[in-house]
Amino acid sequence: MFSKGQPIISLCIPTNGITEWVFPVLDAVYNQKVDNDLFEIVLTDNGDNREFKIKAYEYAAKHENLIYKETHAYMFDNQLEALKLASGEYLQFLNHRSLLLTGGLKFLIDCIKDHEIDKPVIYFSNGALDWNNERNERRFDTFDGFVNGLGRYASWTSGVGIWKEKYDRLPKNLHYDQISPHSSILFSDRHSRSYIINNCVFFEDIETDHSKKGKYDLFKAFGVEEFSITLKLYLDGDISAKTLKSVKKDYGRFLSELYFDFVIRKIPCSYNLNGFEAAMGIFFSKSQVRKGVVPVAMKRAIRKIIKIVNK
Repeated sequence: MFSKGQPIISLCIPTNGITEWVFPVLDAVYNQKVDNDLFEIVLTDNGDNREFKIKAYEYAAKHENLIYKETHAYMFDNQLEALKLASGEYLQFLNHRSLLLTGGLKFLIDCIKDHEIDKPVIYFSNGALDWNNERNERRFDTFDGFVNGLGRYASWTSGVGIWKEKYDRLPKNLHYDQISPHSSILFSDRHSRSYIINNCVFFEDIETDHSKKGKYDLFKAFGVEEFSITLKLYLDGDISAKTLKSVKKDYGRFLSELYFDFVIRKIPCSYNLNGFEAAMGIFFSKSQVRKGVVPVAMKRAIRKIIKIVNK
């Protein structure tokens, strides 16, 4: 049961201080008109934007349920800084450019209330999974099924959350993956009685280009590091070979999308693209990624035609 005086949910927002993203995100939360006692926001900032920091302190001074902290956490370790400060019954990541839709916060709170007794592992995929049916939630009885259902989306921070009770029980010496600490949180409970993927849409991202999304080695991150997390689950005996192959196929498709967008189309971005040659050949071959570009381009073209026809 929920403790008196404790927020039901903590929205954890790690950021590197992008003013034009974060404050509209905060405004969208408070515009939900949900009782402030039911939620808190934890904003951790490892950027160097002085203007942002001043504005963040001013914003926090106006909202008692907003915690703002400057950190020196390295890259994605900033996620962990947010979790450490959170006190809600459920700790949910929210991307610093994700705007909650009207009713979005109530949706999250209601979902947490619905599952407060059994406390399953929950992942909010926000419509990203193409299920082709009317079901918005799937429950899995096994960790293997859950990982299979997620595919590459396990690498996506915004879907991840954890019950405070479970977070507090994590081993103090738990190893957090450097490129994807949220995945360590997501996969920390491999023996839960149930796992849920909720595919309801409750936020929309601020439209932006890729010039401020990080400077990490893109192809190493998704072609080696992220898939290695799934591989370790297999080596630990926690997922089947069938699931490993399914997730690998999903990452392969994603790498082809990245190659199509940033190497062929040359969409401007802040990512480091120089690691393609080094990263390929470990789990995914260069020819495999390049061949995958054709179906990606065809699928994009078909979607564009359908969109025009439906106007």
